[in-house]
Amino acid sequence: MTSHELRQAFLDFFAERGHTVVPSSSLIPHDDPTLLFTNAGMNQFKAVLLGQERRSYVRAASAQKCMRVSGKHNDLEAVGRDGRHHTFFEMLGNWSFGDYYKREAIGWAWEFLVDRLKLDAQRLWATVYKDDDESVGFWRERIGLSPARIVRLGDLSKGDEENFWSMGETGPCGPCTEIIYDQGEARRCGPRCGIGLCDCDRYLEIWNLVFIQFDRDAAGSLSPLPLQSVDTGMGLERVAALKAGVATNYGTDLFTPIIDWVAAQSGASPADPESRVSMQVIADHARALTFTVADGGRPGNDGRGYVLRRILRRAARHGRRLGLREPFLHAAAGRVIELMGGHYHELYQRRDHVLRVIQNEEVRFNETLDRGLLRFDEIEQEARRSGGRVIPGRDAFLLHDTFGFPLDLTQVMAQERGLTVDAEGFQQAMAEQRERARAASRFGTAGPGAPWRWLDGGEPGVDRPASVFVGYHALATPCRIIGIRPLEEAGRYEVVLDRTPFYAEAGGQVGDQGTIEGEGLLLRVLDTVQGQGGPVARVELDDGDLERVADLGALPLVAQVDPQLRRATMRNHTATHLLHAALRRQLGEHAQQAGSLVNAEKLRFDFHHDGPLSRDRLDALEEEVNVHILEDRAVTKHIDVPLAQARQMGAIAMFGEKYGDKVRVIEVPGVSVEFCGGTHCDHTGEIGLMRITGESSVAAGVRRIEAVTGEAALRAATRDRDLLRSLGDRLAARPEEVELRVAALQAELKTLQAERLATRRQQASGLVDGLLASATLAGTARVVASQVQVADRDSLLQLGDSLREQLRSGVAVLAAELDGKVSFLAVVTDDLVRDRGLKAGDLIKEVAAVAGGSGGGKPHMAQAGAKDPSRVGPALERGLEWVRARLAG
Repeated sequence: MTSHELRQAFLDFFAERGHTVVPSSSLIPHDDPTLLFTNAGMNQFKAVLLGQERRSYVRAASAQKCMRVSGKHNDLEAVGRDGRHHTFFEMLGNWSFGDYYKREAIGWAWEFLVDRLKLDAQRLWATVYKDDDESVGFWRERIGLSPARIVRLGDLSKGDEENFWSMGETGPCGPCTEIIYDQGEARRCGPRCGIGLCDCDRYLEIWNLVFIQFDRDAAGSLSPLPLQSVDTGMGLERVAALKAGVATNYGTDLFTPIIDWVAAQSGASPADPESRVSMQVIADHARALTFTVADGGRPGNDGRGYVLRRILRRAARHGRRLGLREPFLHAAAGRVIELMGGHYHELYQRRDHVLRVIQNEEVRFNETLDRGLLRFDEIEQEARRSGGRVIPGRDAFLLHDTFGFPLDLTQVMAQERGLTVDAEGFQQAMAEQRERARAASRFGTAGPGAPWRWLDGGEPGVDRPASVFVGYHALATPCRIIGIRPLEEAGRYEVVLDRTPFYAEAGGQVGDQGTIEGEGLLLRVLDTVQGQGGPVARVELDDGDLERVADLGALPLVAQVDPQLRRATMRNHTATHLLHAALRRQLGEHAQQAGSLVNAEKLRFDFHHDGPLSRDRLDALEEEVNVHILEDRAVTKHIDVPLAQARQMGAIAMFGEKYGDKVRVIEVPGVSVEFCGGTHCDHTGEIGLMRITGESSVAAGVRRIEAVTGEAALRAATRDRDLLRSLGDRLAARPEEVELRVAALQAELKTLQAERLATRRQQASGLVDGLLASATLAGTARVVASQVQVADRDSLLQLGDSLREQLRSGVAVLAAELDGKVSFLAVVTDDLVRDRGLKAGDLIKEVAAVAGGSGGGKPHMAQAGAKDPSRVGPALERGLEWVRARLAG
């Protein structure tokens, strides 16, 4: 049975028993900021298990893509060195949401393993939580498992949570029973080898059945849940190894084709233990990179991106150990796609993107790896000279900061050479850099100002503004000031209103501007930022005296948002949602938002993508957005939507954003659904028009589009029209004829340039003949030193090239006066460079120095400039002397 047949057999088995086969969710959990990667099959059912969401089914089964490379599930250093730890793996699972329970879950697990897969029943063991008598009873009575092969583990009263699963510190939890396969005496690790006693490969856990039956409160008390569920997980790779009868997961058909490919590419032997480890690391990491990039991940400097970068660099480093010095991981990813694309179709769909991202990242790493290895050698020598065997933490940080070496890569390299790394010193250097970055980010910002003064009876000095935002529905509102503090700049304050229409900067949208006005008082709102309890308006006093207002907190005021700025900002914000949807549709789902800025003047949208967008692609994006604008689609604002319901709607969440139990969702039906707290148009038609004004690179794998909408887009279109008309007038052509007229002029210019070049060559040929006739001998070499008259620097260079070709063996130094300055050129034929060590760069420095100039270049040609034309003669004479002196011998 192949691994692919095993996966399908599992899904078919549970489909036959009423389970809905659910596709694997993405490895990138965009709607769950608590996770870097999907690390278990239950992740996509978390809301169901918490009772926050209902599905159309109560039984489910899936083959889930998983990554475990962070937090408590971080086995990165073990990957490749043993046979059962991986970064990426597939988890086969079945679930019951309040339907069947322990009896069925245990019975079906046994039936699948023994009857369907034909595993030896005499080798199967079960572990259960120590108090779970119900599960023990099912194993003994229904399955007939010997009591000697049922092991009770765990004790919550002693803090031992073995065989007891929990979603978090509080919430759903329950006992679990694990199915263990005894791989035989040959795998025994020692005299104390046994379940619960060691962690060797003899007793291999293959399936974990979790029974979610309790709700744990903050005090640790367990209360029965009204809905009892089942959550199981079985590693495909481990069971595939058992079925194939191989010693490790790397011996299965999930890995061997990749390992064989690496062996063929490198020429190394898989039989060599160290080479085998490197091949297994590469095979594992190639799978991890392929699947995560296909699901929208990409290497970067922090968070999930940094994990992927570490994985890629670790794989590249192992490739170097096998002699693979050129980028190879993208080709390994191609092998992964061939192996796995039959079940995970997204691999084929996103193949080009996956290979491009991996290749670009590896090329960038290779550019610094060689220099980093040289620096590591120097650091090692310095450590040994000082009599130590420890790489200092600051040197390890230098390798990280300058050459991109993760700490674990430096540690591996050090270990290979019998050294250790001062990890604590590394972390200290890292912390110091972060503090420097924070200090730099604070530079130039406004100071903190004085403490808050609360006018509503609140506790003085406590920064806890309590303001009600009404700006989604109203641009003006009656209000009172409840908090105020002066800023360092005279006449400027921060104020908190009891009711405010001013949107506080968030989600890329800038804060509102406007006015706050009352009897004898006018405050101009310059910006609005988010405080701990609501929007805080930064204001400048335009009229009145805040210090003289006797009862400022009781003064009735009216807060008014600048309507023109707000409308322009809303147009740009709604346009970003349309643009995001167009990017994902035209480029692929990887084109996810990486940042944005929305203000009244323009929109700026950053997104993940490798390589610039063509003019045709930008035009197509612009056209798609404008079609949706012309359709005047409704923009629906869903308020206080339960988080689970928002996810069911398909709302796109931004990774790293924190969402509460209820969220705001902006939907353009049929086009876009996104979590968003910003302000938006009511219909897309209000945007008017969108014009893309620029596209550029922001960082590796991140592009930026800038655009304008509404009146700004109209002004841009008007400028384009006026420019076209002006060009038409100058070219005596109608607007539709301008392109043809310009093409004709370009062709005419090309012809004139060719004629000019031919004339220059003819003139240069005449000059060359004269210069050759004036040549003198230095030994057997001809030497030319002369001032010439040429039109420009290009002509001088062309003359030098022609002269060098016809000298055969010789040196020439030329001088020309161009725009009141002197240009020198030196050329040396190849034989003199090779046999006599003459270099044009050395010669030109000698010549230029006489005329007060400097220069340099390559051995066969060099240039220099000088300011004193009167010194040309002595400079050329110095050149002759220098050449003769070196050719005299």
